[in-house]
Amino acid sequence: MNTLTHDIARFIHTFDQSTVPPHAYQLATTGIIDCMGCMFAGAHEPLVHILGRHFTGTTSAQAGSSIPVPFLGAYFRHTDAACLWAAASHALDYDDVAMSAHPSTVLMPSVITAAWELSSSGKEVLNAYIIGYEIWAELFGREADPYHLKGWHPTAVFGTVAATGALSYLYRLDQQTTTMALGLASSMASGLVANFGTMTKPYHAGRAAANAVEAVQLARLGMTACADVFEHKAGFLSAISPGGRVDVNEAVKLGRALYITESGVNIKRYPVCYSSHRIIDGMLALAQQYDLTPDTIAAIDATIGRPQASMLRNRQPVTKLEAKFSLEFAIAAALLAGKVGLAELSDAFVSRTQLQAIYPQIRVHAIDDPDPADPAFSITDRLCVTLKNGTVLDSGPIRYPSGHARLPLTQQQLQEKFMDCVANGLADGHADGNATPTEQQAGLDPDRARQLYQALDCLPDLANIRTLFTA
Repeated sequence: MNTLTHDIARFIHTFDQSTVPPHAYQLATTGIIDCMGCMFAGAHEPLVHILGRHFTGTTSAQAGSSIPVPFLGAYFRHTDAACLWAAASHALDYDDVAMSAHPSTVLMPSVITAAWELSSSGKEVLNAYIIGYEIWAELFGREADPYHLKGWHPTAVFGTVAATGALSYLYRLDQQTTTMALGLASSMASGLVANFGTMTKPYHAGRAAANAVEAVQLARLGMTACADVFEHKAGFLSAISPGGRVDVNEAVKLGRALYITESGVNIKRYPVCYSSHRIIDGMLALAQQYDLTPDTIAAIDATIGRPQASMLRNRQPVTKLEAKFSLEFAIAAALLAGKVGLAELSDAFVSRTQLQAIYPQIRVHAIDDPDPADPAFSITDRLCVTLKNGTVLDSGPIRYPSGHARLPLTQQQLQEKFMDCVANGLADGHADGNATPTEQQAGLDPDRARQLYQALDCLPDLANIRTLFTA
């Protein structure tokens, strides 16, 4: 009798790329491009350099340290490299969103570091990414309740097992070994919402990528695990289920249709928690339309879903990490600066007196109206601004934020974000002649960044992934 775990392992083992439509490859390419840009942008966050000091890197490829970390100019052992790539990708919380999580921030680092080791083609990388996305969606869609309210960080929890599936494809594991790798990964998966707004949140992504690499390595060596880990009554899905309403019996949809073409990849326009993006859109639109300034406003009322409010818990942030998870900051920055970009995510800007003065005017209303497609969000958000003269300005219901799969960025906007991310990484670089190899910044000048973007944009035709970071 087939089981959920069995069917997922079989899907990986028998994956047929001839059934994948061009649109799916385009979406996967977009996710990888965006995440790569975010990785360079986040490369100089303190977390990344803490990890760089914690791990042991070398300035050239050596036995046991063969995977490059291009933004540090060093090579690391595979698990450490994957962790660094993923942690940097998620460090600014600017990476894409789907399924109440950030799929690319785990999948991109996992598959590209493995592809480097294997000299895989761009097409194989995209296949692995798609496989990881499909497994993620298959498992996530079986739960009726939002994971964030229980305290689980879905990026870390689902990312670990999804990336393991992606790597099982790249390493061409047989079905039995794939099943063992998935069982191992399921016991490694972890990540708590309590750590949002700290360095540990992006470290969740780093550990998920590293754990996926290790799960595959151990399975290849013969380590055993539960063969029905996803549907077991004490297994992965039941253990993390917020209310015990998870469905482990429904037949898998894998192979019949692609989730990625249905749900897509949602690209972030703002480097803050995605739960605030619709409200930012509303604030920017009202501010521009009515030429709003802080001294004209009496009150601001934002209505969002209860899970969103649980993530946006920092009412008066004083650091940029706290600001990423503050709806008050998102609204105030949009009003005061007219934008919410990388420049606004600095401790100096967050601590501005003018910004802090807006917070008492903001009231957040949490509602229970979950989106059936993603219970971590309400179906719509809404923003109302009351002026001192009594006029009320209403954004109306906001269904999708800009950059969402149903309001996608243009290719030009995607490239502009990529180049801005790389420029941010260069501007934040602090390497000097006395720095250790893991503190050095290899970086990308604008010309090299443009070349990398163009190479990634042609990923389906790339013969060897190693050419991405060679002159």
